[in-house]
Amino acid sequence: MIILYMMQSTSPNIRKITMMLNEAGLPYAVHKFEKNADGKLPNEFLAINPNGTVPAILDKDNGAVLFESCAILYYLAEKSGQLLPAEIKNRGEVMKWLVFEAANMGATMGELYYYLLQATDELADAHLQRYKNKINQFCVIMERQLEGEAYLCGEYSIADIALYPWYGVLEDMADVSLINYPHLKKWADTISQRQAAIASA
Repeated sequence: MIILYMMQSTSPNIRKITMMLNEAGLPYAVHKFEKNADGKLPNEFLAINPNGTVPAILDKDNGAVLFESCAILYYLAEKSGQLLPAEIKNRGEVMKWLVFEAANMGATMGELYYYLLQATDELADAHLQRYKNKINQFCVIMERQLEGEAYLCGEYSIADIALYPWYGVLEDMADVSLINYPHLKKWADTISQRQAAIASA
């Protein structure tokens, strides 16, 4: 049994994990928590993730504890034997797109969120535009990768699961004109019809 730790609100990072759990058919339970009255995270959760971010999981089957969404995706793929190719070349292809999400799309979206909703300094607008430009650049990269392909690495994988949840916030957060990315839109539309994606919405 996988215990998924999350706060009350959902996010693209949480959605990645619920999609994967549903795709893999792994039994799981959700443990929701909130900050204490003093604004601090519960010690129970900090014991799971000292960095204090969600999602995090506890695998009750073996005691494994993981945080960082892409690390969790990789672990669940290994545990279930699904959505991660066995052949090393194909596995490498999936891994590079998984790291692309962690190092680029996910990290930049986090910065964009901060400057969009929380920053008050005089440079906020300049930073905001910089991150919006980077997100558009990442969309160009994905658009090229998806030309003639249903999924990022040929077969549906954890790379697609890692990147798909960001699609839903591209227009609102990053001012991305999705009409400019027909391959990206087709990819997202295809994934959106999967039962695991519908269940995690």
